[in-house]
Amino acid sequence: MKPQIKWALAAAAVLLVGFFSLQQTGALWRSEATAPGGTVTAGTLEISAGQSGVKSFNLDGLTLTNADAGQSVQKPLPVINSGNVTMRYKLNSVDVNGSTPLMLRVATVNTQAECTATGTPGTELYNGAANTAFTAPQNVSAGTTEVLCLKVTIASNAQTSQSSNATFTFGAESVSNS
Repeated sequence: MKPQIKWALAAAAVLLVGFFSLQQTGALWRSEATAPGGTVTAGTLEISAGQSGVKSFNLDGLTLTNADAGQSVQKPLPVINSGNVTMRYKLNSVDVNGSTPLMLRVATVNTQAECTATGTPGTELYNGAANTAFTAPQNVSAGTTEVLCLKVTIASNAQTSQSSNATFTFGAESVSNS
């Protein structure tokens, strides 16, 4: 086999592994070992949104139609740790496509019912332009749920006859129990 083909196949394999590692939201460890730095223990990390087992969640209710600058919509997003190890997750970014400038407020609330249609409930994690949004890491214990309250507001400088949509990207990892 020619060296160029070998390198192309190796690069394709690395890209494939990279793609799957970015898409994977669960991890399984099957062994336990003690080392001078600590203990690695078996566990399962699973994160989902909306309902148990869902890894891609459609925020249909987080929409505004025929709205004016300053109008907003607010909806809860449950983050579920259905695994058996503590996880750490965060909002990595929001990709806004379109011409309407959007503002975003992200807060944690105790229950979905606390994320009412209006107001500013909960503990604020982010408040600013949607296209620059990110949050600090949040820990969620095994078998529990944390509820995010997402509020999207049309920015005051929005023009008429514009539209935008947003894609939220979250990251998650297991947390050492030491």
